[in-house]
Amino acid sequence: MSAARFRLPDSIGLLLRRELEEAIEQANLGTLDTAVAKRYLVDKAPLMEIAVELDCDRSTIGKRLPPILKRVEATAVRLFPANTS
Repeated sequence: MSAARFRLPDSIGLLLRRELEEAIEQANLGTLDTAVAKRYLVDKAPLMEIAVELDCDRSTIGKRLPPILKRVEATAVRLFPANTS
């Protein structure tokens, strides 16, 4: 795995790995967006690496990421209110 500059959004930064994985699963993102979320948020893979693995452009992944993050954050706040702020 390549090193990447990565910072989790503040609202999900304190979640445990299993809580983050649960939030991604419960966010009902669809197959592609779930794969993007897991690789980006859990594995901390760079966008280019994710794009190559999923056979799409890096810009496509970059455009899909903001709505993915919003949905995962909203789900995490609903599931784990004590761990999100």
